[in-house]
Amino acid sequence: MADGRQDQTDGQPGEASGPGAPAPIRLDGQVALVTGAGRGLGREHALALAARGAQVVVNDLPDADGTDHAAALVAEIVKNGGTATADTHSVADEADAVVATAIDTYGRLDVLVNNAGISHGGMFDQIPVEVFDRMLDVHLHGTVAVTRAAWPHLRATGGRVVNTTSNSVFGITGTSHYITAKGGVLGLTKSLAMDGRVDGIRVNAIMPVAYTRMTAGIPDEVFRAFLEEHFTSDKVAPFVVWLAAPDVPVTGEIFSVGGGRAARVVLGVNGGVLSDTPEGYGAQVDRLLDLEGTVFPADATREVLHAAAGLGLFEDGNPLAGAWKQ
Repeated sequence: MADGRQDQTDGQPGEASGPGAPAPIRLDGQVALVTGAGRGLGREHALALAARGAQVVVNDLPDADGTDHAAALVAEIVKNGGTATADTHSVADEADAVVATAIDTYGRLDVLVNNAGISHGGMFDQIPVEVFDRMLDVHLHGTVAVTRAAWPHLRATGGRVVNTTSNSVFGITGTSHYITAKGGVLGLTKSLAMDGRVDGIRVNAIMPVAYTRMTAGIPDEVFRAFLEEHFTSDKVAPFVVWLAAPDVPVTGEIFSVGGGRAARVVLGVNGGVLSDTPEGYGAQVDRLLDLEGTVFPADATREVLHAAAGLGLFEDGNPLAGAWKQ
């Protein structure tokens, strides 16, 4: 790449190369749409996808002064021998037009990376309603709208969706609107993965850990500097390429990704406690919070079965064996 990156299809750093190494992931003939791709994480995603042979639609809004980062990135990709086209429609208000750019230009859509977002901080009772709503509009509703517009085309290709949620769902102060939106994206990912199985669509999400324009606003100087040094935005893109690959084996998964590391994020349910009074639950709070015996249900039905087992309802056999297999 012109900016010093190398697409090391013979083996990435930390991976085996030579005889017996995994086959290089190629996306030749594939069309990938990356939203919010003019700068930051989206830019790195688009560059990495193009380097692997994908035809990339680079979506981003121009700056208020007219600066068109999407067009600039397209020019860079083309200069480096790749194929790309720019789209400057809003994911929140013009989702159909965003997807139409891919279909009108390349005739198909194989990969959708929902990355577009905005940033703003503030305590819950100090965030204006219109600001809260706009955060939901871009991060959550924009993801829903673009994916809805893309879905028929992804069904035709058995495509891939990579959503962007956030580790902020574990808890952080002063950004309730952002966490609300990203929590919605997490739930959407789980749901769409199940809806898409019959058509071969695989839907996963990343929680990026990276220094970006958004995290550059973190008030703690030491923590911010640590991110800038160890979690550069280009370290997330290789994992996105893997999730975009035709033979990626996972769907409905959430991954924390950053710094050259990826880890599975799961929802778990512990062993639980039994009571039929408020006082009874209160007396068992330590056990209620204890993670011993935690299980990780594959879907909502499995969670109900776990609850039923905890109530002893299966001691004489499981009447739901084989029921509602999702």
